[in-house]
Amino acid sequence: MREDSAVLVGAGEACHLAELGRLATTLGMEVVGVLEQSRRDGTGYLGRGKREELHELVGSTGTRFVVADDELTASQARVLERAAGTTVVDRTELIIRIFEAHARDAASRLEVELADLEYRLPRVKGRNPELSRLGGGGQITRGPGEQQLEYDRRAIRRRMETINRRLGEERAARAVRGTRLKKAGPPIVALVGYTNAGKTTILNSMSGAGRSTRDRLFETLETTTRLVEGSSRNGRGGGARPDFVVTDTVGFIRKLPTQLVHAFASTLEAARDADVRVICADASSEELEAEIQTASQTLSETLGGGNGAGPGPTILCLNKMDLLSEESAADLRREYPDAVMISALEDCEALLEEIYRSIASGRERMEVLIPHAEYAAVSRLYGLAEIHAQENTASGLWMDVSLPRSALAKYAPYKL
Repeated sequence: MREDSAVLVGAGEACHLAELGRLATTLGMEVVGVLEQSRRDGTGYLGRGKREELHELVGSTGTRFVVADDELTASQARVLERAAGTTVVDRTELIIRIFEAHARDAASRLEVELADLEYRLPRVKGRNPELSRLGGGGQITRGPGEQQLEYDRRAIRRRMETINRRLGEERAARAVRGTRLKKAGPPIVALVGYTNAGKTTILNSMSGAGRSTRDRLFETLETTTRLVEGSSRNGRGGGARPDFVVTDTVGFIRKLPTQLVHAFASTLEAARDADVRVICADASSEELEAEIQTASQTLSETLGGGNGAGPGPTILCLNKMDLLSEESAADLRREYPDAVMISALEDCEALLEEIYRSIASGRERMEVLIPHAEYAAVSRLYGLAEIHAQENTASGLWMDVSLPRSALAKYAPYKL
């Protein structure tokens, strides 16, 4: 039996042990048993009879971990740990541990540490020593020794104040960068959705970015932004696709710990002001509808909107269509007639077309004549506007363009 083997336990009507198993596997655990109970016990999470059954299961499998599908109180964890005779890890600690293993930039690491401290504050004894061995070894940004520090409540609160101050500074800097980006012109497209839906693969396909796309939950934590360059064609009757900026955000999941919803709200700020949002989902998932609902609901709650809607249009993109049979794909097209269906590993052209259509819906078409002496005004249009046609004339450059509404006033003097 592997030392990192685990038994999964769930209590209550809303158990998601298949997803919990994927979370455990992402952290490197081997699931060797599952135990469910329809009623949640206030004392030990599982009732007395189920706790005895769990003790027997742990003994027969020799497992080192029991993983609970919900966040446990400190007293529930102690009762369950005594009954099981092995280390108990709840869903919140498991997810925080995964986030910690996958955090790459400084802001993400601070956000994970803040979530960890908020979780640990009422559990001052600290985290499980055994759990620190998991998560990929060298991929973890901080060593196990540092993660085992015993914070007292005062020290935890001081550290939380420091982190909140630093994150506030980072948010202010990010807001300034975002304002500059909006003023610079390129539309912003945000990829949001359930974790492991293929958002990073879509980003790579559209932009050529070399982001990691391994089949693990929460592979992407920090916000990643890339420029997708449009195409240009010259001459009357030609056309051009504008550049746009695409942002990959952290994935959603059921029962996302409240500590992480708050901590990672900043990674979804790009979605709030995006010109277009793409809700990505795994078309091959057996729980596709629930995952789409989770993504929309989490986005709505995190950004304070309604039904996941923001200022710009929203596109539903069903990815991984290559994993479906022809019959299943046909059923999906009937069920989601407005969705864009792609396999990002093969081709994202259908999604790109829909993104450009959505961008165009927020623009106004006009003809302009820009004098040759003001070529700077022409150069700014490339990448900013959708250029349908253009022609050199004696008076200047004539262009048929679709402009973002924010740029209409600037080009009003050239309008024909």
